[in-house]
Amino acid sequence: MDASKLQSQEHTFWLECWEEGETDWHQDTVDKALQKYFDLLSGGKSNLSILVPLCGKTLDITWICEKGHNVVGCDLSDVAAREFFEENNMLYSTSELPDFKVYSATNKNIKFLVGDIFKLTSDCAGTFDAIWDCNALVAVNVEDRVKYAELLTNLLNPQGKVLMATWEYNQAERAKHPFSVPNSLVKQFFDSKFDVELLARMDGSDAYTVRFTKKFSLSYAFRPVHMLVMK
Repeated sequence: MDASKLQSQEHTFWLECWEEGETDWHQDTVDKALQKYFDLLSGGKSNLSILVPLCGKTLDITWICEKGHNVVGCDLSDVAAREFFEENNMLYSTSELPDFKVYSATNKNIKFLVGDIFKLTSDCAGTFDAIWDCNALVAVNVEDRVKYAELLTNLLNPQGKVLMATWEYNQAERAKHPFSVPNSLVKQFFDSKFDVELLARMDGSDAYTVRFTKKFSLSYAFRPVHMLVMK
């Protein structure tokens, strides 16, 4: 199957998940890893520009904004964008870019770009001081991981940081996304441009990890959390 047809199928899969409400990955609370390690990501600074790729309707966007930062979320689904603003009782306006529909919060420093993440460039979105990758890399097809790593690199300002949470489990038990991306693979794709530090490897003591393990009937699962600092 050629790459364009595979990408089209992937887009259809994710869009249908949102249309049908099949979004079990969504958390009803702000991510614990984000809360624990956000000060490392921000360096204690305010008014940073922060990207949340493949964001869905995560509550993390509002939480980061309320910390005094400018947040841009990006997702393929227009349903995700509308539900994000509606569920947060947030007024917004819309505009168009060549490859994205843009939702802009009326009274908050939040933008939500609807479109293909791989078409996101600094020309249309600017560059960012930091990126919060919450289960985004694990949703990217294996053959697109190098391209995704290049995308994040190109969107970051010098000395920019990425806080990244992935999943780690026996890939033989599940041959599709969310894929297992352990520490070794994070280093493989990012080590050339970033200093990569494993901050935590969350296990069965974490309720979100337990839920993930049970949902996919895995024998075990960990949630590695990394800090990537551009060299």
